[in-house]
Amino acid sequence: MTNRTQDYKKMILSVDPGINNCGLSILDFDKQFEVKETFLVKNARKFTDEEKIIESKFGNRTVKVLAILNKIKEILDIYPIDYVVIEAPFYNALTPIAYSSLLEVIVSIRYEILIKRDIKSKMVEPLLVKKLFTQQAMASKEVIKQFLFKKKESGEIIINKSIEELSEHEIDSIAIGFVHYLSVLEEKMESC
Repeated sequence: MTNRTQDYKKMILSVDPGINNCGLSILDFDKQFEVKETFLVKNARKFTDEEKIIESKFGNRTVKVLAILNKIKEILDIYPIDYVVIEAPFYNALTPIAYSSLLEVIVSIRYEILIKRDIKSKMVEPLLVKKLFTQQAMASKEVIKQFLFKKKESGEIIINKSIEELSEHEIDSIAIGFVHYLSVLEEKMESC
């Protein structure tokens, strides 16, 4: 049996940190950009009885953040993740409450998981993700999806899952990770 840590030398977790829908992708950079697995933490749902107790004491945002943290911990217990890339929070005047939710998710991931497990991380600006993934700074979710199809067809991205079955949040997490991958390639070229 091979050691998985040797098999996956450049494995990262990429996070689209929405509180109601959080997209997670496990990406392998060892030879080229490969999507190993994706997950959607769907928090717009009916809570379990245990979660309802937490909600009654601490509010529904606490339940949602805990669901995200638990899924990330589960992933880290299975996959040898070297690095975590998270989309940076953005402020939208039409939905100001969303900014605080994004901050809460990101800060919770940082302090409850990354620091405790000594995992390095990076944040990537949303506009940079759109610009580098699609060549359009204001790309819609549908445009990002179409570029994922193109990158799969060209061989830039290896993905065995059906793109049609992925949520927009899983697709965003792939795009976030791809932008980090581009920066890794650029650093390699500069060091040569």
